[in-house]
Amino acid sequence: MPQDDLTMSAQLLLESVEEDTADLHEAWEQLQRILNTMRAEGLQPPDDLLKLEERMQADFAADSGTT
Repeated sequence: MPQDDLTMSAQLLLESVEEDTADLHEAWEQLQRILNTMRAEGLQPPDDLLKLEERMQADFAADSGTT
């Protein structure tokens, strides 16, 4: 899948999260799929998505009581 398509998918995901924060775990799973696809295809994920990945991972870890 071309990087532009993956980046657009990620952008749409971010917009949906901003509009409806009810299911952040679903958004997390979608983000992971997009990033894993980018990595598998040898593409460098955008920095903002990598930062979002780190932030969501830290938030979920804090919510579950792990670090």
